[in-house]
Amino acid sequence: MKLKLTALIMLLATSLMAQQKIEKEFSGVKKINMSTSSGDCLLKKGNTDKVLVTVEFTFDSDDYAPEFDQNGSTLRIKEDFNGRGSFRGESTWTLTIPNDMEMKFNTGSGDFEASDLNLELSLNAGSGDFSFENMTGEITSNAGSGNMRMQGFNGELRANTGSGNVRVNGSKGEIKINTGSGDIDINDVSGAISANVGSGEIDARGILVSESSSFNSGSGDVRVELAGALKADISVNSGSGDSKLDFNGNEIAGFVEMRANKKNGTIRAPFDFDTTEELDDYGSQKVIKKTAQRGSSDIKIKIGTGSGTASISE
Repeated sequence: MKLKLTALIMLLATSLMAQQKIEKEFSGVKKINMSTSSGDCLLKKGNTDKVLVTVEFTFDSDDYAPEFDQNGSTLRIKEDFNGRGSFRGESTWTLTIPNDMEMKFNTGSGDFEASDLNLELSLNAGSGDFSFENMTGEITSNAGSGNMRMQGFNGELRANTGSGNVRVNGSKGEIKINTGSGDIDINDVSGAISANVGSGEIDARGILVSESSSFNSGSGDVRVELAGALKADISVNSGSGDSKLDFNGNEIAGFVEMRANKKNGTIRAPFDFDTTEELDDYGSQKVIKKTAQRGSSDIKIKIGTGSGTASISE
């Protein structure tokens, strides 16, 4: 009898959490401002100039009300919860839009996905994950603890996260990545690259540096493997981890400067240095600085570490 009663309660709970669906269509939209509490958003490319919005949710309709407001060419979308407290359920938004739009998305803990679009996009999340594929344009993302994955991007990317990981593959343009304690993985990327992490690692492979680029970690290892000869300055540094620049068979040409803590750091290179100095302008820590001019190129190559190994390889 208890088992039957339990099954009945579960059935009633499931029926109360039944999924509901709302669909809307808008014309003349050039800008979208969207905010969700925990709702996920999927952005897709449409075949017309209209904006199609679909939201599917399991919240009780007495507690939850999706809101839509178009003012001229700006469409505002948000989730409205009646009253206070916690609500059981979830929501998923699907937006089908044309290219060349401007969008701002804010969420507490929702995820965001987009593909095959050219747009100006600004994202903010407390703990949501971001995923992109075959995108062009300008993307700025900020997350407290979410991860970000980018595949096949061309344009300007500025990605920031407090404790999430960031992965960028097969992309080009101006790529700027910052994370507090997550790892950064970059593969087959070209252009101007800036990767900074507080306590995570940076692993960059298949890199083409066409504009000044830098890779820095506070306490993690940094590894950069080139896919072609340097065309601009590069800096590879770690506070207490190893920092390695692998030319991967490409010519080492430029002015090379390598630094390491005298007591705990190590410098390694496949060539002799022109100068070696001991610097004492770092408080009580002595730093060894070695330099070498390779060929006639004026490109600056800087590799440094605090207490790890700074190395350059052919």
